[in-house]
Parts: sequence; C-alpha cells; structure tokens
Amino acid sequence: MKQATIIGNLGANAVRRNTSDGRELMTFSVAVNDRDTTTWFNCVGAVRTKQFDYLTKGVQVAVTGDLVVKVYKGEPDIQINIDRIELCGNKKDTETQQ
Repeated sequence: MKQATIIGNLGANAVRRNTSDGRELMTFSVAVNDRDTTTWFNCVGAVRTKQFDYLTKGVQVAVTGDLVVKVYKGEPDIQINIDRIELCGNKKDTETQQ
C-alpha cells in the first residue's frame, strides 16, 4: 500500500456514481501545481454527504489515501482511493492567494 497526501484544487465539481454492487461513490480530479508543472490526480471514494456539496470546481482540498498509478494510452493515470478529505478553502480564498 502506498499512502499519499496531496493539496490542490478541484478541476470540476465532484460527481456521484453508483457501482454495480449498489455502492455510491464520488469522483473528482485535483490539480496540484508545483512550480512549472501541474499534476492531475483522480480521486475516488465513498460519498461524504456533509462535504459533497462543497466539492466544487476551484475549491482547494487536501486528500489522503492509497496511491494507485497505472498507464493509460501511454500516459500515467494517477488515482487516490480516498481515506480522508479536508476542505482547505473556498474558490474565492484560493483566487485571492494566487
């Protein structure tokens, strides 16, 4: 198991998805900027009802979970299976900091 923590901004609103076995998951992408590069992480986990409505495009979050790296069409596909999410700020706060 590879544990990772990232801090970045959501690229789009979180989406609810149902699995074939009836579980409800949420998915979203987080952009982490490091100097001249941006790395995208696909985040997947059980729906957290209290946080879901706040997981909107541009919001800064800290996500911790299992790190899974695969290759898709020759490019790395980086996924975090969510254990923990922290809301770090809203979209307006993030824009002010930049």
